[in-house]
Amino acid sequence: MANYDVIVAGVGAMGSAAAYQLAQRGQRVLGLERFDIPHAMGSSHGTNRIIRLAYFEHPLYVPLLRRAYELWRSTETAFGEQLLYITGGIDALP
Repeated sequence: MANYDVIVAGVGAMGSAAAYQLAQRGQRVLGLERFDIPHAMGSSHGTNRIIRLAYFEHPLYVPLLRRAYELWRSTETAFGEQLLYITGGIDALP
């Protein structure tokens, strides 16, 4: 029987990212998913998502987001595939 340090329940966007980062840190990780991969049952399914530095909730978000960009780029390098596409955007307020 295999032993694991961490079991991740659900390997959608967040679960697979967590499993990957844990494995990068030397943890033995088992990811479990009840649906076929890919599927449209997750909380963040689909091809379009947004990541941005313009957050107004709290100033501590910005350093976390800068780190998120770094992690996206390192993941692209590790897998040899572009995953993050930077595009323009407009925020409009009434």
